[in-house]
Amino acid sequence: MKKIILFSLFTFSFNAFCVEPRTLGRSTKGLLMGDAYTAVADDEYTLFYNPALLARHSGFSFTPFNPSISVPNVLSDSERFTDLGTDVQDIYSAAAGFPIHIGAGMAPGFKMGKFGLSAILNMQTNILLQNEVNPTMEIDHRYDKGFIMGYASPLSGSFSQSSGGQHLALGGSIKYINRESVYGNYYLLGTELLDALSAGEISDVLTELGQVNGQGWGFDLGLDYAVSNGPSTFTMGLAMLDIVTLLQTAENDDDREVQPQPMQVNFGTSWKGEVGGGFGLTVTADIRNLEQQMEFMKRIRLGGEISLSPALSLLAGLNGLNNYSYGLKTNLGLFKVFTGLYTEEVGEKLDQIESERFIIYFSLFSFNFDPGV
Repeated sequence: MKKIILFSLFTFSFNAFCVEPRTLGRSTKGLLMGDAYTAVADDEYTLFYNPALLARHSGFSFTPFNPSISVPNVLSDSERFTDLGTDVQDIYSAAAGFPIHIGAGMAPGFKMGKFGLSAILNMQTNILLQNEVNPTMEIDHRYDKGFIMGYASPLSGSFSQSSGGQHLALGGSIKYINRESVYGNYYLLGTELLDALSAGEISDVLTELGQVNGQGWGFDLGLDYAVSNGPSTFTMGLAMLDIVTLLQTAENDDDREVQPQPMQVNFGTSWKGEVGGGFGLTVTADIRNLEQQMEFMKRIRLGGEISLSPALSLLAGLNGLNNYSYGLKTNLGLFKVFTGLYTEEVGEKLDQIESERFIIYFSLFSFNFDPGV
């Protein structure tokens, strides 16, 4: 029975990481471009990266259904999972140090002119097993629900995605977050985990592990500079996310606190060139977390997109020093798919722990209507 209980720990849809970025929503396209997206996010994830980019929008855009799912890329280290056998110690030794991740999210919403509204539906679960002498399980589980809305306006000039031009724009957004979270280190052979697993339903298991709820409001601010010269477009963006985001923890017996939503300051720039016939190139770079003390290379994001036709693009990027990403975009009008691999740095130091992941995203029935085009 004990073997069954311990084996089940590896199949639960939780996950855990101490330094996983606490984002409310991330663009799959952005992740496959190295997450260098501060000056590029003019898709349905604009409000999650830089609200000032709403100033580029005109007409009406609607995205009703756009789920994404991310899981570990077990093929990146498949040898550790071959010939596991049935011994619990062998299973633990194989899984120890391997970041387990399950993510699922959706951000349905719309843009009307320079106003945008999006739902927040984002679950991120991470598990890390450590220390074979005193085995522990580190769990970081968050499920966020809510909404985010924002508006942007040019401070000078005029620019749109369809007609180009030049502008400097300011944008802001407010958000409401309802968060459920579990966070902590649990002794694998202790009574806390065994008691939790015996609780039955997954909701009861999370409660026994110390799940807490919290809710609150937040505020973002951003700047966007864009200039178009014929087929060439250059952009710069500065985003100050969660300048003030306060989550109030619901009363609980253990006086635990819900995970806060930290402030993040990011700067990005991009260049896009179009040749015609749907062929074009975009290169982009970000410097992230300007508000924190960290190694410089952990701040760097580089990305690119090669558009081969209106329906097909290749994506690639670099997140940090050695964390590569690459993927494919297929756009069939009302049906759009992104799929690929990316790597997330989840250790406290550069290259300490890397989590390689497979991600897939699809969007159904999205459309854009711009009467000015």
